Amino acid sequence: MTARSAQSSGIVKCYVERFENAVGAPDLRLREKSTKRLVRVLTDNQMLRSFAPLSNLLHDCYAHGGGLVEPRSRTEYIAISAPIVKQGAQEIAVAFEGFSVKVHIVKADVASPPTSVWAYIEEYPFDDEGLGLRLRQKVTGRKIEMYGKNQDHLLTFLSSPQFTGADKHMPNIYQKDGFDDYVLVSGGAATDSYDVLLFNDGAELTYLLGPTPDTAYRDAFRELADESAPEAHARTAQTHFDTGRYREAVLAARLAVETACGGRGSDVKRRLADAPADVAAAGDALYGKRHIAVHEGDTRVEQPDATQAILAMRSVLAYLESNSS
Repeated sequence: MTARSAQSSGIVKCYVERFENAVGAPDLRLREKSTKRLVRVLTDNQMLRSFAPLSNLLHDCYAHGGGLVEPRSRTEYIAISAPIVKQGAQEIAVAFEGFSVKVHIVKADVASPPTSVWAYIEEYPFDDEGLGLRLRQKVTGRKIEMYGKNQDHLLTFLSSPQFTGADKHMPNIYQKDGFDDYVLVSGGAATDSYDVLLFNDGAELTYLLGPTPDTAYRDAFRELADESAPEAHARTAQTHFDTGRYREAVLAARLAVETACGGRGSDVKRRLADAPADVAAAGDALYGKRHIAVHEGDTRVEQPDATQAILAMRSVLAYLESNSS
């Protein structure tokens, strides 16, 4: 459908309803709370009508259940703020342009949510013939890669902002810091290491230019945190340890400390020069474990080494945080 001029703006409280679409397949849609009117999202933008930007919102809200699938619940609901194009007894239509959404929930309980990362587009020299395009994670700068047919399609996708002129309105999509503009990549992760996040090909894998209703909902439903590089590396280190990737855990732990100190090994020495003896010893021990991980590989990094690295990382980060205020 094509959007018409908006009559007014407002907030519509919604829930998710399951139904069978025109071809008899199960599908999901939004209805307004209490009135049960069908909620439609309209746009004049032909590009945005080629995909369903609300699909993740609907499926995750339906998986959550509770008040997100009940018309009468007042404690849990999907609040859509948008220009209202038209409304009647059976349905209410809102414009995609100016659309934002927040999900009000008592407790998040999404079954097996995919890994979701906010990324930016990086230009880099390619075969001395020009510039290539690739994705990196916001803040941390980790490379984002993917398998299968999506790998071939990705370059076309990354080029689309320049071809359509959207890059002029989304400058932050090319910048490492800031979440004003971004590419949201979601799916099953095959590798989640300190320097690369590799996604498997499949139905779960999606990448969308943001902000859109899809990315806006993730900001609300899973509460996007402007995660710092040290926090991201520390979280990654713990994830590697929990899954038995001890070498990667050690490397990520050291990266967490380096980025917290300024980014380099010399910065760590400078920041820990006046630290208590136990913190300085933790920094030295972590460097020693990192040296083994880099130069001697997996064979010399066992669980006790990774355990010591995680504990040393936490000790140093706690010291740095206490002295930053």
